[in-house]
Amino acid sequence: MSVKIKICGIMDHAAARAAVHQSVTHLGFVFASSKRQVNAATARAIGEGIPEYIKRVGVFVNAPLNELVRIGQEANLSVYQLHGDESPELCRILKEMTGKEVWKAWRVRNNADDHMIERYGSAVDAILLDSYRAGQLGGTGQVFHWGCIPEFRRRLGTVPLFVAGGLTVANVSALISHYRPDGVDVSSGVELNGQKCPHLIERFVKKVRESA
Repeated sequence: MSVKIKICGIMDHAAARAAVHQSVTHLGFVFASSKRQVNAATARAIGEGIPEYIKRVGVFVNAPLNELVRIGQEANLSVYQLHGDESPELCRILKEMTGKEVWKAWRVRNNADDHMIERYGSAVDAILLDSYRAGQLGGTGQVFHWGCIPEFRRRLGTVPLFVAGGLTVANVSALISHYRPDGVDVSSGVELNGQKCPHLIERFVKKVRESA
């Protein structure tokens, strides 16, 4: 089993080089309001040094469709990751307009609302499960209850499933060994003093590959 690895919150060439050196599959650039936010020009400049096999993922929260398309073109994105309240219909339209992959992030609440995820199954290329915290759309650094993953698998069928939220060198092996996600997404878990740490990236990637 090959587990895809996304390093999110890339802000500079040094972080990108550290991730590329470990042959990760995806690099994430945050365009939503965040301490890791970048603009399209920065993402494009960093992306120009990335091998084609590594996909460039843009993270957005409730951005208008025209803004999604514009930034995607300017930043030369491979994937749109929609992390807000975007509808299945918007996901479909974005895919049709751009020809790019569209992922939908789902903040796990472990309540009746989680069945709504089924609406996205036919509209997106992947679902990314993340932790829920009221008033915060992603980047919580918290782990959600992984025991719900099999139920999401059942609801989504063959739709690829990524897991985010509080992943670190210390816990990613357990996630993969027990729940076998298609991909993992890490940001703060490979940072030291707010900066991406090459050593932590190396250790994280090694743990993923040893467990897959």
